[in-house]
Amino acid sequence: MATVLKMLLAERHLKSHPDFLAAYDKCAALLDPPIPSGHGPAKAQYYQWLSGRMIGLPRDYHCRVLEKMFPGWTVEGLFQMADSVPAATRPHEVGPSGADVQLQAFLGAEMTTRGATVVYPTFELTGPSVNALRKAGISRQRTFGKKDSAFADRHHVDVPVVVAENDVRGLLYVSSLLQRRTSIPITLECDRDIVARCDRPFISFGLSSNDCTHLYLETVERPLFTIRDSPAEDGSNSECLELTDGTRYVSSDNRNIGIIARVRPSPDRHPDRYWIYCAGLGRRGTAGAGWYLANYWRPLQQRVGDREFVAVIGVHKYSDQTAGLEHLLIE
Repeated sequence: MATVLKMLLAERHLKSHPDFLAAYDKCAALLDPPIPSGHGPAKAQYYQWLSGRMIGLPRDYHCRVLEKMFPGWTVEGLFQMADSVPAATRPHEVGPSGADVQLQAFLGAEMTTRGATVVYPTFELTGPSVNALRKAGISRQRTFGKKDSAFADRHHVDVPVVVAENDVRGLLYVSSLLQRRTSIPITLECDRDIVARCDRPFISFGLSSNDCTHLYLETVERPLFTIRDSPAEDGSNSECLELTDGTRYVSSDNRNIGIIARVRPSPDRHPDRYWIYCAGLGRRGTAGAGWYLANYWRPLQQRVGDREFVAVIGVHKYSDQTAGLEHLLIE
């Protein structure tokens, strides 16, 4: 792990102690009153700053120089670990399209210029279910209802198609990020329509529930992840996530699993196209992954660059916001 300071220095290609001192002295000379050159940190102190093992903060004049070097950042923020700082709280550069330039890199050039298609899975009653309801004299408008509602007799569902609530939460987290940080047009579409017209970049929510997941698994020669059956001790059957490095993950009652995957479905024909998957196992898996993506996309981008990756996210049962990175596979 690295501090935010180390991450920002890497962005500016200041990777050595002498390079840092040269930039430090330039900023120190701009202060009022200026600080003479030669007051930068010694080599051992510099590497301690990058490691995150500091106790307390540097001397006051160091703090003044660092805040001059990185406008918008506090010294406290610079010495936090990179993964602990939500992207929503960070200063950002805006490019010509009105988007954070690093977010553009994360989404890919095609999505930035063409627009973001956000995909949710839909579900309908199966044929046997419709026949059973018809035989029982139950109207399709009465198939779904609200549990323990004081107005139970007043609810009518004209279109008996449902969307999973956890998928919607994940979608809202990420859509809010795109609206806050970019001017990229956003289109919402169901998975059935995307699979029929998949020649585009998209962000998909839901794991085996979403046809876009199966589109990737069945059309890519070596997918970065697969979904396997995982028999439980009670005889029931659940799902297991397996990555190409052999690691396997299952969801439990106390800890759900989310994934964030960014893949190139056709790197030769469309090198700038990404399909991004935000999904999970368990009731909070997808929503937790969506929350993590919306808040921590920047550290992910810093680590993966333009490569394909799968991030495995652990989510505790009581809140989407307990999501944390557990494993990162970079292709």
